[in-house]
Amino acid sequence: MSLLTSEGGSATGLLGKQSAPKDLGYDAKLILAPVGSSIATKTLALTESTWLDAINSTVGARYIVLPIFYELESSPEDDVYATSSLGSVAFVREGKDTVKYSVIVTPVTMSQLRTLNGVDWEAFIVTSSGVIKGTSDDETIFSPFSISNFRVEKEVRATGSEPATVPITVTYADANEWTSFPAFVEPLREGVGANWNPRDLNDPKAILNTVTSATTTGFTIKLEGYDGVAFTGASKEDVVIEQVSDGTIVAVTTLTETAVLGTYTALATIPAETYYIGAAPVGTTDATDGYAGLRRDLIATEYVIS
Repeated sequence: MSLLTSEGGSATGLLGKQSAPKDLGYDAKLILAPVGSSIATKTLALTESTWLDAINSTVGARYIVLPIFYELESSPEDDVYATSSLGSVAFVREGKDTVKYSVIVTPVTMSQLRTLNGVDWEAFIVTSSGVIKGTSDDETIFSPFSISNFRVEKEVRATGSEPATVPITVTYADANEWTSFPAFVEPLREGVGANWNPRDLNDPKAILNTVTSATTTGFTIKLEGYDGVAFTGASKEDVVIEQVSDGTIVAVTTLTETAVLGTYTALATIPAETYYIGAAPVGTTDATDGYAGLRRDLIATEYVIS
């Protein structure tokens, strides 16, 4: 992690001064984190698995990766001063920075993003240069920026020259976090093991599933995104069989992809009952990175097995 301090860029515990690029790039996407989140060390912050584990963590603790931004507009607030009756001027606080980001997404993804409203978030910023920006007041712990407002707004309709976009307004609560305690990692330049690009981080996608040939010994299931693209390479933990009456989970014994990409043969011992069958909800233990589905997909259809 390149950790810069207000004393001129020296970083305690590191040899010499940090050679930081003058231009870190523009904001390309945000990684939302629950309030109070942090990454303990530079080594962990540079490791892709740290971020994947956070993205695939349980609901309430997991990081959310927003789509790549199509456009952004920054509206910095002026610094706030107070003037006394005697004419003295006192500095109160630095102005907050509000940024309106825009994304191009499908209607289903738009509705998913809207569920993030009303939740308290903090945020790491991923830049166009593959840098992850955050803050650190001790030159060790890498923390996200504080946010005082996060809102996914209603869609801006398409015109003859512009596509439909979904605005996301973010107000960063404390300008001092970056101006006085900037911290960033550059996995593309100084990664641990194989270098990787933070811009490639993706949130688990919602999955449509179609189940056929469901019997007490198994079924065939097709997994694909809302864009119709097949999901390949899934593991047995990516599919859940949940009994409707009491929520009992039946384990999938094996999941084998057929010659038709995205279509799998699932083997399991399934007592005769009614079940929800679908892609594993977010946070399911051992589910493949990027394959975690949404619960609304899991419960969309009931399958009677007799």
